[in-house]
Amino acid sequence: MKKLFENWNNFMREAEGDTDMVSKVLIVDDENRFLSLLRDPDSKYKPNHWDFPGGHVKEGESHEEAAVRETKEETGLDIKNIKKIGEDGTRMHVVFYITRDYSGDIVLDKEENQEFKWIKAEDIDNYNVVPTVKDMVKKELLK
Repeated sequence: MKKLFENWNNFMREAEGDTDMVSKVLIVDDENRFLSLLRDPDSKYKPNHWDFPGGHVKEGESHEEAAVRETKEETGLDIKNIKKIGEDGTRMHVVFYITRDYSGDIVLDKEENQEFKWIKAEDIDNYNVVPTVKDMVKKELLK
């Protein structure tokens, strides 16, 4: 019952001011690895899948602002010089960005994600990733 209450509370908190638009960020390190977050097992979308940092755009916020804010909230990292790399409108309007310009230490938001990992682009098929993550990694890092 406690977990049910926590999930409802998180759902209500997430929904306040959220739009149906999402921003995601492909963060790449100097070894051409990308940062991936393991979604919570109770996540409404793709539980226990690896995903990019990101989330819902708030009312009055741009996709780019949401990408920066969500990355900071989920990972503790500050990102700059993000570049739009694609969109996916199949489920909701998702805009993807890429950056190699980040700073800070990763402090994971454990309410949304279980763990983080820097994954080699060529190893992506060995992970249970959100389908759009695989598409973006192959498009951007495995050219």
